[in-house]
Amino acid sequence: MVVVSKPTRLGTLILASLSILPGARAHGQIKGVLANGVYTYGPNIYWDADPVNAKTAVRKMYQAASPSYNLPQDFSDDSKMACEGAAGAPQTVTVTAGSVLQLPASSTVNPVLGTSRAGQNPWVHAMGTVASYIAGCNGDCTTFDASQGSWVKLALFGIDRTETISNDLRTTMQGKPEEYYPTAGTSGLWGMARFVQSGSSWGITVPSELADGDYIVRHELGAVHNPWNAQDDTSGTQLYIGCIQVKVTGGGSSHLPTGTKAGSLYKTDGAFARYNVYEDNGKTFVDPGPAIWSPSSSSKREEEHAFSNHTSSANELEECDEEQPERKMKKVKRSLRHGAAMKH
Repeated sequence: MVVVSKPTRLGTLILASLSILPGARAHGQIKGVLANGVYTYGPNIYWDADPVNAKTAVRKMYQAASPSYNLPQDFSDDSKMACEGAAGAPQTVTVTAGSVLQLPASSTVNPVLGTSRAGQNPWVHAMGTVASYIAGCNGDCTTFDASQGSWVKLALFGIDRTETISNDLRTTMQGKPEEYYPTAGTSGLWGMARFVQSGSSWGITVPSELADGDYIVRHELGAVHNPWNAQDDTSGTQLYIGCIQVKVTGGGSSHLPTGTKAGSLYKTDGAFARYNVYEDNGKTFVDPGPAIWSPSSSSKREEEHAFSNHTSSANELEECDEEQPERKMKKVKRSLRHGAAMKH
């Protein structure tokens, strides 16, 4: 059963945009969050007195005014890159480890694809990445300064070169807002195209091994439709970032590793910031940012450390790393043989 709180105003349901032109300052916002069968509405970013704003767990994103997203020159700003500078939301949603946070969005501009859910239009752009990050709140998420967050990547959908977009989406993208690349006859499905074709909704899986606690989940859309131009300070990859405050329950024993400050996720002059989809046609795009965290891999490394420390003295075995596994294994084996000889 899905529980939905009653919306109080149309403003809680929309995703605003100033224009559908490729270089325009379009805007996106998380419409709400579905967690453990309970749907919680996102904030009304245009009317602070809306009662829904006292019940949301979604931090406010930029309004549909200039600037309404992060550009490459903002990529070094810890506050903007964390949650678009947003202060804490008043509530936190509970989510069970191993389950999915579903994040729908909608748009007031003309639909890109006509199969969106009732009451909403799909996201307006179809070229770019979709990424998910998480950070611990060090206690209460409602007062946590996200600029101090240590962000760990949970997932990233860049471009899948084994797939392509639907014919309907490719046709409609020719006029609103920009033609889709990779061009017809060339495979390549962007994460943002998958987002649109999924009804402008995205699911973020909370790792089942993640320890219980309070966290901020960071949802990021990286639009690449307006390539960087040295003479145009409004050009470059556009990042639309939304943050959801969650309380994880029913989790495991894995704690988040040391992550990355938001202002260090991507370089201001890096390949992601200056990627030109029209020249490259999606052929050489490289997934940006830090590696995706795998709780199981982290647990395995911890077990390997424990094994090494138990069987070998600090003088015999180097600190565990991944650069010289054969050398380390030989040392471990020598240590074990030495221990066996001592017993006899």
